Amino acid sequence: MQAFLCTACGTSDAAPEVCLICTDERQFVPASGQSWTTLERLRTTHSNKFRRLATGLTTIETTPTFGIGQRAILAQTPAGNVLWDCLALVDEATVDLLKGLGSVTAIAISHPHYYTTMVEWSRALGGVPIYLHAADREWVMRSDSAVQFWEGDTRPIGGLTLLRGRPL
Repeated sequence: MQAFLCTACGTSDAAPEVCLICTDERQFVPASGQSWTTLERLRTTHSNKFRRLATGLTTIETTPTFGIGQRAILAQTPAGNVLWDCLALVDEATVDLLKGLGSVTAIAISHPHYYTTMVEWSRALGGVPIYLHAADREWVMRSDSAVQFWEGDTRPIGGLTLLRGRPL
C-alpha cells in the first residue's frame, strides 16, 4: 500500500483527504494549506543522519528537515534495541545501519506526530512490534497487526520501561 505523508507534520495515511493531526487545533497548518507527498518521493530528496548522544543512545534525523522535524532515538540495551519514536523517512541505508547495530526488537512511540510511517518501519525491521498507549488509539491513521496498544502507567519492553505521560 502506498504511504502518503502530510508535508506539514509528517503523518502517514493510506488515502488522505485531510490530515487529522493537522486539523487538531493544537497543530500549525501552513498558509498554503495541507499537501501530501509519498514515501517513495521522500526517499529521492532526503536522507537520514545518525548522531551518538551517549553510550547506547543514537538519534536519527532526516535531512533536510521534513514535517515537524521528527527525530527517532535508538536505545541499545542488553535485552534488545528499541527504536523510540519514528520519523517519516525509512530507507534501505537506515535499515542496514540499524541491523548493523544489532537490529531492533521493538518500536515505542511517545506521541501521534511520530506515528508517521511506523508500519513501514516495523515491516522493514522484520515485523517488530510497535507499542502505543491505548489512550492515543484515535490518532492511528493506519492500523496494522504490529501495533500493540498498552494500558496503565508503565510497560516494560526490551530492558526499558515505558511511562505514560499525563498533561499537567
